[in-house]
Amino acid sequence: MKKLKAEIMEKSQDKINKIASGKVSTWKEEATERRNNNDWTKRSFKIAVRILREIRAQKTLNGMTQRKLAEEMGVSPQYINKVIKGKENLTLETISKIETVLGIKLIEIPSFETSQAIPVNFSESKFALSRTGSISISENVWSYSNDIYSDATGTYG
Repeated sequence: MKKLKAEIMEKSQDKINKIASGKVSTWKEEATERRNNNDWTKRSFKIAVRILREIRAQKTLNGMTQRKLAEEMGVSPQYINKVIKGKENLTLETISKIETVLGIKLIEIPSFETSQAIPVNFSESKFALSRTGSISISENVWSYSNDIYSDATGTYG
């Protein structure tokens, strides 16, 4: 009983010392950061769950574990543990390595067509359509080319 009272007193004394230390709490900044990263947190959680499910599914097939995943990726098991908990901000390189080792797709990058055919009925149109950069395929179908310059690739389209 005396030991329990001593432990309670010690914990209480620690709390008082923490309050009296003058250290400023960062709870507000942490809450703001969580709010600002809400979208990423949700996405990170989904990725983490997908990785964990895949590890569990492959365990019976090829003995996959978090440790084995870490070894094959060339990272520490602690790093994989952070990834699984959704605590790590993943780079595209890391995501790619995980996809390769586990044989799964975590992120889909959509492909964009540079041109498309759009059926248009000009007689019923309430607004004018520009035919610049278009080619008539048939009476009511025009093919529009995307001739926007891309700084990223240094090309048009």
